[in-house]
Amino acid sequence: MTGPDPRPMAPDEWRPRDRGAVLLQVRPRRMVWIAGAAAFVTLATAVVVGILLKASGDAGITFRTFDQVGIIGVGALMAAAMMTAALPRLRVYETGVAVRNIAGEKFYPWPLVQRIRFPPGSPWAQLLLPDDEATPVLAVQAMDRGRAVRAMNELRDLHARFGPAPMVRPAGAPPPVVEDPDRPLGRLEIIDRRLAEKGGKGRGRRGGR
Repeated sequence: MTGPDPRPMAPDEWRPRDRGAVLLQVRPRRMVWIAGAAAFVTLATAVVVGILLKASGDAGITFRTFDQVGIIGVGALMAAAMMTAALPRLRVYETGVAVRNIAGEKFYPWPLVQRIRFPPGSPWAQLLLPDDEATPVLAVQAMDRGRAVRAMNELRDLHARFGPAPMVRPAGAPPPVVEDPDRPLGRLEIIDRRLAEKGGKGRGRRGGR
């Protein structure tokens, strides 16, 4: 037997109005600040250079208005590309999870979301889907630290309410990787491991009754 289809729902199959109320929304913060500052500096530099361009008699090069506008336009395009860092967004509903990274939004019904994890060394969270497939969640980023921890806790609480039963680690499977507590993401990874172990033990107790 095959598991649930891990592909996200198409827009015409699960429209936003069918998802219910938004229970949680997460966006990156520090990356947006960094990208915004870089975009501002890039655009301001392009504008200043474009305005101050003058004919250079010594070099025999003449900059016209078209050239000035072109330089400012290139700066604007570069700034817009940098601001794509503000696009990632995570929205959680009673019916599933909507993940928007850079291009487009994908909706995953709760039965497909096996687990929410933050792998060691990963810059962002992941949704674990059937058949060991995973999709990145750029809205929950490592550099947000405490804010990312709170988002992961809330997301896991909602997954515990609406998601499928926790997966049990097969007998003989290798133990989870032991995280280094000195690493910046130690708290996220330790929480991830403990919740997975609790889920496995809980299923084992219910199965023994």
